[in-house]
Formats: sequence, structure tokens, C-alpha cells
Amino acid sequence: MTVSGPLDDSQRQERLEKLGQRIKQLREERKWSQDTFAHLAGMNRAYPNKIEKAKIDVRYTTLVRIAHVFGLTVGELLTFEDSAL
Repeated sequence: MTVSGPLDDSQRQERLEKLGQRIKQLREERKWSQDTFAHLAGMNRAYPNKIEKAKIDVRYTTLVRIAHVFGLTVGELLTFEDSAL
């Protein structure tokens, strides 16, 4: 495994967008509104929209809560069909 330097802004934004899409997909598969998802994950009701639209950088502790709500590990949450984050 090769380790590279820090992500540039466009790489970081691309990963946030992938994460937002993944969370939205999982939420919609369960037919949950953003409000329902926010309640289950113990977050402010405006937060899911910001995550799904890649407007904020999500903390690790929030990723843990989100993964738990979906019954996944953080690794599984961050794994996508085309590639991993």
C-alpha cells in the first residue's frame, strides 16, 4: 500500500460528495426522511442535508453514529461499488 500526501481541496470535495451520495442512497433504501434519519442518528435535523450535499466535513464520531444507524461498520459505510474512499 502506497501512502501519498494530504488531499487537495478537489480530492477532499470529491470524497465528501461520494460519502453524501452513499448516505443518501442508504437512507432512501430504508424510505427514511432526512428528519427520521437525523432523529435516529441523534443529530440536528438540518445536518443530514448538509452531509448529503457535501457542505460539511463529517467528524469520525458522527460517521460511527451514522454507520451504527445503518447497521454497518465505518469501513462498510465508506466502501462504494466503484471504489473505497
